[in-house]
Amino acid sequence: MKFIFSLLLIISIQINCFAIEGIQKPEEYVHVGLKDLRIAEKNYSEELNNKRLHDLKAHRHAGYATLGLATLSFATAFMAKKKTDDDRASRSGRMDASDAKNFNLHLGVATLTLASYFTGAYLGINAPKSESMQDIDQIKWHKRLAYIHLPAMILAPILGYKAYSDYKKGQNPNGIGKLHRPVMMLGVASLFGAAFVAEF
Repeated sequence: MKFIFSLLLIISIQINCFAIEGIQKPEEYVHVGLKDLRIAEKNYSEELNNKRLHDLKAHRHAGYATLGLATLSFATAFMAKKKTDDDRASRSGRMDASDAKNFNLHLGVATLTLASYFTGAYLGINAPKSESMQDIDQIKWHKRLAYIHLPAMILAPILGYKAYSDYKKGQNPNGIGKLHRPVMMLGVASLFGAAFVAEF
């Protein structure tokens, strides 16, 4: 399973690096305003222009909310793990099904994080766009990073459920459940990267 995960990670990285030539260096990046992403064709109404700007602004705010919630999710996971370790120490190292209750707050915050993420993704994907509109380099990288964080945000809750189920059985996460943390870290890291390269 670790081999498959590593292989998928390598493939994702290579997909996102397929067009390095001609890409601007980070120091050459400029701030991208929402007005720079408006629909340029005359046959598009002002209403569609306004809808695109509105959707992209909401996409940006949802992205920032997702990053904040993801950070809080990591904090609650750390606290839950520490509480679990303390509980086990008080039981002379014995694992118990009650350990799962320590992760209830983390589950709640993680659920809000996913809701915010997929709301933002929907708004960004469905924003109206002219067929002739060309993405600038920052937006291209912003989209390439989605090939990393989108699968991670789909896989992480599945792996997290497996880890939570293991705790409910009085066990440590095993099998694919152990991949929950690294997959989530990969997803959040690529989200921060997406926000950095296209801070519109």
